[in-house]
Amino acid sequence: MTQLALRDVLSQEFVGVSESDELLDAVELMRAENTNSAVVLRGAEPVGVVTAESVMDALLDGHDPNAVTAADVMDGPPESLSLDASVADAADLMGRTGDPRVLVTDDDGVHGVVEARDVAPTVEKQLRGAPAAPSAPPTGSEQAPSADSYSEQGVCESCGGLAHELVDVNGQLLCPECQPV
Repeated sequence: MTQLALRDVLSQEFVGVSESDELLDAVELMRAENTNSAVVLRGAEPVGVVTAESVMDALLDGHDPNAVTAADVMDGPPESLSLDASVADAADLMGRTGDPRVLVTDDDGVHGVVEARDVAPTVEKQLRGAPAAPSAPPTGSEQAPSADSYSEQGVCESCGGLAHELVDVNGQLLCPECQPV
């Protein structure tokens, strides 16, 4: 199974807020960006995350969204992986921690957030493409692929899956399954 690196499937955009931002402002930003979480940053360092769940908990506890800050309701920062970690590493970490998001970081800070919904299509496609049983070793008339051979595949910018044919749709390279009809 080909191991895609997080750098190959990562969207470079993520919602970031500061600890002192009012909760209502953070929620409005999350809504405008159509996401259910915002990374809370102290400078370039991630110190927590505000999620739809943490917002709901704060509201149900009677907190005024204009009177509390992101720091008041944030959860600790999600686990993080490097840009070179694989999609499988992210899926494994999500499964072990129960957190549906992983920060993608390096020495320069946060590069993005990978969520379960980003990882699932890639893992599914890789599992579908995996052989059902281990293949038999090649016989005399068959040749095994050489170690330096490669296939010409690209990464779909929508689902993150590998595809032999990608089509440019409004500036995005999409696989046949993600192309609009």
